[in-house]
Amino acid sequence: MLLYALTHYHSTLKVVLEKALATPDLLQKITTLDKKGKPRANRYALSKFLYTIAPKGWALAPLRDYLIGDARAMLLSHFKKLEKGQHKSNPPTVPTLEPLTEPEAQQAYDEFVNMLEFPLKPQQEEKISQAEVDGKTPVAARLNRIYQSWAASRAAGQVLRKMEPGLPHPIEFTRPEFARGYLLARKGNNFYLLVRLFAKGHRFCSRKQMDEGFVDWRTRESIASRKYPGLILPLELGREYHEQEYLQHGRPQSAKLLVRRNELGQEEFYVHVAFEFTPEPVQTETFMGIDRGAVKIGAPSVVDRGGKLVASRLDLEGASFSAEMARLRKRIALAQKKGRQRGRLFRLRGRKSDSILGEYANRVVTEALKHKAQIALERLAATPMARFLTQSQFTKLRQALTYKAERVGLPPPLEVPAAYTSQTCVRCAHQAPENRPKRDAEGRSLQDVFRCVVCGYEAK
Repeated sequence: MLLYALTHYHSTLKVVLEKALATPDLLQKITTLDKKGKPRANRYALSKFLYTIAPKGWALAPLRDYLIGDARAMLLSHFKKLEKGQHKSNPPTVPTLEPLTEPEAQQAYDEFVNMLEFPLKPQQEEKISQAEVDGKTPVAARLNRIYQSWAASRAAGQVLRKMEPGLPHPIEFTRPEFARGYLLARKGNNFYLLVRLFAKGHRFCSRKQMDEGFVDWRTRESIASRKYPGLILPLELGREYHEQEYLQHGRPQSAKLLVRRNELGQEEFYVHVAFEFTPEPVQTETFMGIDRGAVKIGAPSVVDRGGKLVASRLDLEGASFSAEMARLRKRIALAQKKGRQRGRLFRLRGRKSDSILGEYANRVVTEALKHKAQIALERLAATPMARFLTQSQFTKLRQALTYKAERVGLPPPLEVPAAYTSQTCVRCAHQAPENRPKRDAEGRSLQDVFRCVVCGYEAK
């Protein structure tokens, strides 16, 4: 039933898109003037048009609104690119689910084998031509070999994908309701997906009476004894964390039903549910300032409203992080010299950076929640920031701290001017470079020691 519904939804979406794009002057019909007098594709006009071509007596009648929403989103994205005129935009479509026939597969294989040179991308051809113009013939030849290898791999992948049957387009439900859309329900220790797919009178549509103990997990209301004309599907949770965190504290919003194939070629069905979290706001009582330096990602200290130090020394050593990022930058620069512009190496740097910064943000927010602290970040310019964190890394850290803090009820982090913050005493407010000695009495280098020359306050 699920595979039939997904396949039928996919084929109908394909037909609706093709009909819409075949309509003469479609863009002119749905274009209106915005507030500035510029012509824009109007989503409401597009929706109204799609309702005239979407099937009415459809086997999947409860999904008609979702089908129109899918088609509208794909068409609007295409039209907006056309309006900007900065990038080319191919008309939206969904691939066919039918694999190649035996003669078609043989023809595709023969064309691939007999291809002497594979077509390159325009930017690749430009680089080769520029190298030839600059008199760098060996470089041009090497780039041509590299790009031809990539083009051959792409072509082989396309042939293999054509020979396998495709997977149908997912169905996204935006209404978590009992009457229509989908519902996340619980009975005892088990969770269920209630979803309406088929029209009344369809052979797969039957009304079922809900057993005692069924609860709408969004509202926590009982739905026992109610009659439901859809499917009741048992769920196997991916991780125990999902039940402890998302299902216990979040409210289901939208869901996406999709199918994948496992290693044995068998279809497996999944549902991806988006949750909304509305934690109780935390009334802050202290401040957590994060001072970032050359050898640490950050060194937070917590002070109360009177300026008294509450906690310190929560930091994450940054020398190894900086060295690892530098090593990856060198490898990427070497790869770029050889003509590579993407690949696992390019993604690895971002993943490692995100992982470490995410871990640090988790630790900061956990400590801030324990002390009910308002997080404060330095507002740094690009030049001093580049000594440790890049602009993108600092942005990711700030974003991670923002959403993680809001997730537990803390207010979003504040940004404060960075000038002289590391030289100002939290007790007496005296500001002087001497408050941050660079060496101790024996001449050893100091990195994170504060000693106020007026009141004697000391912190590390």
